[in-house]
Amino acid sequence: MEKPDQPLRVLVADDESRLQVIMRLWLIKAGHEVVIARNGQEAMDRLAAESFDVLITDINMPMVNGIEMVRQLQAGGCSPRLIIILTSRCDVDDLQREFSSPRVRVFPKPFSPRDMMNLIESHFISSETPT
Repeated sequence: MEKPDQPLRVLVADDESRLQVIMRLWLIKAGHEVVIARNGQEAMDRLAAESFDVLITDINMPMVNGIEMVRQLQAGGCSPRLIIILTSRCDVDDLQREFSSPRVRVFPKPFSPRDMMNLIESHFISSETPT
């Protein structure tokens, strides 16, 4: 798969350390810069202070959950170009309808890191293509 022209800045917001490690390894291997937030509030603080191309967030996190975080980002009008919501819940279709923007994707757990990388890279390749 073709890669974006520039490395992406990715914020991974998840309180599960094993998933943090997996995501960091895959994203760094693909040449991207990765920042980890261990809870929703830490992620919101990072998003307020820094610019990110991609946010990957779990739903169930302490302090601010992933759904509330995405709602706040969308209401504020300032969010990463791609938001991926990870969930082990069974309401994936409902979540995708609620967050119907093409910038927001819902990924059920367990997931393939390769499939996620393909999604990220194809999103940025297609958005870089002149129209």
